[in-house]
Amino acid sequence: MADNVNAGLFDDLVLKAKQLCMEIEDASGLPQLERNPTQISETIQDLKDKINQEIDQRKDEKATTSETHRLFACGIEDRVVPEFNNKVKSLVSDADIVLTSYICSKKATWNLAQVTVKSNEDACKLMIKLRGLRLGSSNLALRFYWPVEKEYNKRLFLNNLVKARMEQLNRKANGCFYDKTIEDKKAFGHRNIVKKKCKPIRTNVIISGIPASMHQIELFHLVNQAGIVFSLKMIDTNTACVTYLVQHDACVALLCLDKFEILINQPITVKFEDTEGTKHLMNDVTKTRNLWEDKKYVHYSGPRWPKQRMVNPKPTYNKPQASGIKANKSKMYRPKSVSQTRSYKLEGRLQQSDIKTEQEDLSTSNASLNTYIQIDDDKSIGEESSRIPPKVKQFKRPTAKAGNKKSHYISKSNESHSKIQVEYDFPLKTIFLIQQCHLEEKLRKDGMTVSFQYTDSDCDDKGKLIVQTTARDQASILDKLLRLPAVIDQCGGLSKQICLYLAQYDEVRELINKKFQDLNLEAGLVYIDQSISVVAFNSGDHDNVIAKLQEAFDSQSVKLTTEDFNFSQNIDMFLSLVKKNMSQSTGVLLEPELDSESSSYIITVTGPRKLVADAIIVIQDKKQDYKVLNMSINDICILKTQYLKLYGKEDISALENKYCCQIEIESIQDSDVFTPQFCKTIKIKCSQTYKDEIIRQIHEISDGIMIQKEDSISLYSKIGRLCRCSKIKSKLEHGQQEFQCIMISTDHQGKRLMNKSAADLKDTNVSMDQNVASVKSNVSKTPTFTNATSEPLLLNDSQDVRIINNVTIKLIKGTIENEGTNCDVIVNSIKLEAFNQGKIAAALCGVGGSNYERDCIMQLRMLSVDDIGCTSGNFFGCKSVYHIPFLSSDGSLTWLGNRLKDCLIRAERESMNSIAIPTIGTGGIGLDANDVGKEMMQVAMTFARGTSRNLKEIHFIIYPTDSNCYAAFQQALTGSSLDSHTHANQQLVELLTESVNVGESEVKSDCQLLFKAQCNASKVPVDIHVYHGTVIDAKTDAIIDVTALCPDHTTKDDHIDIANYKDAAHTSQTLKRPQLSESSYSIYPVCPYGCLAGMNTLLACITTRGEKSVALPLLDIELNASDIDKLVDLIETFIVNHLQDDNSIRCFDFVIGYQDRSSEIATWMQHKITNKSLQLKWTIVQQVSVQNFGMDVYYVAKDKTAITNMKSKMMTYDKKWARQDMADDYFKTIQPKLWYRLALKMWSMYSTIVTRQNTATDICIFGYDSDILSTISHIHKLSKVYLEKNLHQESQQFTADTAQWYAMIGSNKNKFGVNLNYEIEKYYNVYCKDKTNKIFHVDCNTKIVDYENMTIKDVTKGIEASIGKSIAEEIPIPDNWEYNTKEDIKDGYYDLIKVTNLQEISQLSKIPELKGLTIKKFIRIQNWNLYRRYHIRKAEVSEAVKKYKPGTQVERRLFHVTDNSKLNAVCKNGFDRDFSEMTDSALGTGTYFTTQLSQKFGDGLLLVRVLTGIYTQSSFSGKPNLSIIPGSQSERVHSVVDDANIPSIFVVSNDNAAYPEYILEIN
Repeated sequence: MADNVNAGLFDDLVLKAKQLCMEIEDASGLPQLERNPTQISETIQDLKDKINQEIDQRKDEKATTSETHRLFACGIEDRVVPEFNNKVKSLVSDADIVLTSYICSKKATWNLAQVTVKSNEDACKLMIKLRGLRLGSSNLALRFYWPVEKEYNKRLFLNNLVKARMEQLNRKANGCFYDKTIEDKKAFGHRNIVKKKCKPIRTNVIISGIPASMHQIELFHLVNQAGIVFSLKMIDTNTACVTYLVQHDACVALLCLDKFEILINQPITVKFEDTEGTKHLMNDVTKTRNLWEDKKYVHYSGPRWPKQRMVNPKPTYNKPQASGIKANKSKMYRPKSVSQTRSYKLEGRLQQSDIKTEQEDLSTSNASLNTYIQIDDDKSIGEESSRIPPKVKQFKRPTAKAGNKKSHYISKSNESHSKIQVEYDFPLKTIFLIQQCHLEEKLRKDGMTVSFQYTDSDCDDKGKLIVQTTARDQASILDKLLRLPAVIDQCGGLSKQICLYLAQYDEVRELINKKFQDLNLEAGLVYIDQSISVVAFNSGDHDNVIAKLQEAFDSQSVKLTTEDFNFSQNIDMFLSLVKKNMSQSTGVLLEPELDSESSSYIITVTGPRKLVADAIIVIQDKKQDYKVLNMSINDICILKTQYLKLYGKEDISALENKYCCQIEIESIQDSDVFTPQFCKTIKIKCSQTYKDEIIRQIHEISDGIMIQKEDSISLYSKIGRLCRCSKIKSKLEHGQQEFQCIMISTDHQGKRLMNKSAADLKDTNVSMDQNVASVKSNVSKTPTFTNATSEPLLLNDSQDVRIINNVTIKLIKGTIENEGTNCDVIVNSIKLEAFNQGKIAAALCGVGGSNYERDCIMQLRMLSVDDIGCTSGNFFGCKSVYHIPFLSSDGSLTWLGNRLKDCLIRAERESMNSIAIPTIGTGGIGLDANDVGKEMMQVAMTFARGTSRNLKEIHFIIYPTDSNCYAAFQQALTGSSLDSHTHANQQLVELLTESVNVGESEVKSDCQLLFKAQCNASKVPVDIHVYHGTVIDAKTDAIIDVTALCPDHTTKDDHIDIANYKDAAHTSQTLKRPQLSESSYSIYPVCPYGCLAGMNTLLACITTRGEKSVALPLLDIELNASDIDKLVDLIETFIVNHLQDDNSIRCFDFVIGYQDRSSEIATWMQHKITNKSLQLKWTIVQQVSVQNFGMDVYYVAKDKTAITNMKSKMMTYDKKWARQDMADDYFKTIQPKLWYRLALKMWSMYSTIVTRQNTATDICIFGYDSDILSTISHIHKLSKVYLEKNLHQESQQFTADTAQWYAMIGSNKNKFGVNLNYEIEKYYNVYCKDKTNKIFHVDCNTKIVDYENMTIKDVTKGIEASIGKSIAEEIPIPDNWEYNTKEDIKDGYYDLIKVTNLQEISQLSKIPELKGLTIKKFIRIQNWNLYRRYHIRKAEVSEAVKKYKPGTQVERRLFHVTDNSKLNAVCKNGFDRDFSEMTDSALGTGTYFTTQLSQKFGDGLLLVRVLTGIYTQSSFSGKPNLSIIPGSQSERVHSVVDDANIPSIFVVSNDNAAYPEYILEIN
């Protein structure tokens, strides 16, 4: 046969080989093959070699050469067809795509694509990239299939490539629906179903039981595999009608698909639609199916060969048969196998069980073993017997018995052809050689009728030969038997090891004997009586056999010393390892022998020469596996290694004893991180062979250790205090040993928290009142005097920096995107709806990127031209970015100044520390740099001269190359000649009139903003703030006082976990009536128990009263992250329930006293909002600068019970909730309505609850012992400081009220501050008594007062001014106010009085605008603070009117309408122009008042005194009116009206220019 076989010849070759093999397998074909068995065997082998060679060659060609492939894709909707084409072309540019409508009518919008590519690589690429892909908005995932007609081997090859690559991508490699069994049945059907009986017409079959989950395209592929499908239609959801092109394909479909299980235990049913007309076809299908069941093919990826019949099957006894029945010539007698008879034992050799295992293993690799046993020069046994089934034959003696003597069985006829049966006794070795030399076949070739059978004899060393023949041939056969030569029985030159090897392997002997038969050698190997023998009928064959065995087999020995090895007790495992690493492990015999003197092992290897050589190499190589190995395990977390080190010693010792190893666990270091992700090293010293097992068992022990984590626990909760307290360290250690449970406390990064003393557990941060004792003293340090004449007047550090009232104004050269990162806020100039236009905006967009632009679009889309927008500053390293729409404004300096002022106010309100402002308008807009500089500096300096608690730095960023702009701003900062004089005067005023002493205002506690989040779900944003401070200092409408213990909990000494007190009704039962504080916020006293559960009740009550903001102190000592999560969820629910309610709470302030505690809560709040799913969308306005997650506690034990017991034990340790009584006269000074201040302060600072007792001097303190001691100490300090401070303040205030000193700077009288005024007055009294001493040093020796010349001089700057003394003008109390004494009317006085005086009612009723209305009642508003400010403003307006427009009416009585919910706030706090609620704001920003009442005037009607003064008509632009009074340089008009001739609406922009006088209730 030619080497180069084309495809057609190759298919014919395979078919011929199959037919030839089936003939060999079929017993009926034996007579045809008796001609020349050896020739047939060689022909078969030659065919097989050619086929295998061709298969390998074609596989290589397929793997390396290009080949055209067709693929089918379905699941393509019409709308994504262009995307599909583009996607395919992008992957394979030369792919050919043909689209057709999908075959299924139910989904007509689907398309089926045929894609043709030109290489394996392209086909696989499409399969991998496109399978399962969803194109565009399609709901369908693409499905890719090979064509049904693709050859099985090609399909298998390509699928394997696809699967391998997809596994590398960690993707599933689900292919098309293709079943190998169907393919086999199909081939079987084509051979057995007669095509002549089938007509070439279309035939319908019905398929039922189709799973609902099966795609119709998959069904199409399935049915198409059996034959060519003309159409497929679905009858219902699980039934289909399939039309095949011809009847033969339909028959094959019934054979292949009927009862086919698409899903397990859910077979489909296939039948002809026309059952009557296809009965004859159904009969053929049934017959073929029966043939298939009797003769199933074995799955094999290459050409299928019939299973080779065994050469030496187990001998069986056949009774005499009738004439003409041929005896089975393949039956051959075989001695017993070694596995049944071996019973010897050798020291150091494999045991009996090991030998059985070897023979069982031999059965799985016998075919491959054959190739290693070379008997002659050109062929191997493996080549001749590769089809012998891999099953080890176990020898059994024949069970049939017969007599010892010859017996003749004569048939009925005595003729010469009559059948007879004769028995002969022969030695077993002779019987073996009779079979080996094929004596029976030779006799029949000589023309004799004969059949041999074999059975046992009564003698152990003999057997019976049963000969069936005719009388005619009996004599000849007997003569042949009697002439058999004597058996030569000896092993000759075979070594003992080779004989032992051959004795153990039955299959090897059979293979060798078969080879000897093929070589016509009358010799062979026989195993009898537990020994191997080489037997032959002649010495030539015997010597030839011995020589071939010596050539084929070998025995070698290897010496292994135990000096560097660790396998002295595990030699069997070592030998198993050697076999495992051999290509043919069961073909060799390994015999170990211990040499105790040399401490070594002698391993003898016996078997085929090549295998012996391989085994020697493997032994030399694998002996390294038993060397002592140092390794480590690095994937067990530190928590578990620490547990193993303390409580896993027994388990570790057991492993060390079992595997003769050493295990060492790495010690803990100070820098270690205690988290499940941080691992410690476990070092192991062991043999290589035990490495995996030791590692597995250590991991198994580790997996049995349980870790339970409690995360985000406050450091100041009970468990937090226990973990950090050194006093109970020994108790914790004892508890851990008792329950074998480790408890480890760490911070959020996993750093272990060390135990501290009780004193260390106190808050180490600077408390708000920690400097309370320092208020009483002044700075005593004397400054160093300098030359008074050499110092300049201005306090500038340079021409680029100016400091006013601790506010630093700087000029900085740079770009806003770079220099702005050093500030908390960046100011940006934008254009509405185009947020990246303009030089400044474009620069920020370039740095912030697309995410920043998206943030601007989301946050600024509703921004109006007169508003300020705000986005996150995370993109630039700052906190916020303020956006002013300058590019959409009129571009005026007035507009720009107002917006910058708004930015500064907002930054102050949001607790920002610094702000960066670019030189807006000096670029492309073309504004004059000098004008812009003056306007911006005026705004900044005006703000700095006011009261700024938070904003301390204002940076103006000037482009580096714009020198003109820089010079202009520098001039504006230092001032022109006139401005310089103004600035100098202002600085002189500040320098001379303000004291440098540390006053109370400087140590007053301010709440530090740590975190801010905002929700914009409703029209008005809702904010959450977390502050570090005292809750009484919060700027809010309402404060929840959780120190108001109810009577039930006041008497209890044991503290119950407030957060876990679930009685929500307790809150509504203990909530007291709100009381108004002196700071104008409402106090809501409530018992803390159940406060968290009843928070909804609290918020509902606060909302009902119209409060817009609420401050919450620490709700519970045990408050942890989970409680904060509940609070955030509760706030969200509250927001959702009040989305349409404009009067609900809009700000939630959490104010915490401990610095660590406040940062904990801020961190937990931020983590909840940013990392967990919430109902609403939140924006983080200010992030926590330093995150503090509290502490994490890990419990490590072998079971949950130990952890539970450990937790219960810890709760019995120290740190119990206690109660302490205290008495002090200081408590008398605290008014009952101000008691909440002390209680909330102590709760904020020390987590103690202070309650007042029946007497004025007695209190009760609840808390932990150490906290109670801190509270008592603090109260003692407060008592002492109060007495000293109160006396001093009273003196100062009295002096300021009775004698006010001033400094004359220019033409203005500038009053001294209270502290400095007190000192000047005090020393003036000393001077008056003794005028010899005229000069006095005041204000910490920084100023000198000369009472003779009435001057004051600052010694540090050499500045001097005249001073004078005036008596403070007293503001009269209105005559109609009702009060007890004048002392009642003081700062903070506020009351609402129903008017009952008839004369007053009569006067009010005469107001013209009230005529015709029925007044239900008048309520007089008596607010001293508002009235005093109004009175002061009235004097200023009156002076301006007198100066610029004499005769103008200064004051009017006007009306103001507001919602009833806002009424109380207006009466308490006055009007606020920024929150004016006029729907029509065409007259500009401000508070609106009217002279006439409309028919609908709202719920709240106020009669207001308004300082209208000099007014002007509004421009109706909707913008603030900044008109200047004619004749003045900078003073603005007092009000704006709708009509200058007959005004009916007045708008004032000064909040002090209106005083709400009466509330009118009208029917």
